[in-house]
Amino acid sequence: MKTYELMLIVNPNISESDRTSSIEETKKIIEKFSWKIKKEDVWWEKKMAYKLNNSDKGFYILFEIEIDWKELKTITKEINLNKNIWRHMFVAND
Repeated sequence: MKTYELMLIVNPNISESDRTSSIEETKKIIEKFSWKIKKEDVWWEKKMAYKLNNSDKGFYILFEIEIDWKELKTITKEINLNKNIWRHMFVAND
């Protein structure tokens, strides 16, 4: 398994409980496939370089996870089902 960083941008206009629910849902997806979350770093609300969904702010969360690269497509499909997560990106760590 390889280590990746997963960056999420969550809708900042939702309630804190909805935001927590979206983050927990993502963690459950990761754990469902027996992947390991090595680190979680909440960056809180930050100004974005460009607007998404008519908002210039986003709530950022960074995960460091160990997953099998073959499963990236699967987790991407599941993350895309959550409408409160505006963007996500995987970056492989060397």
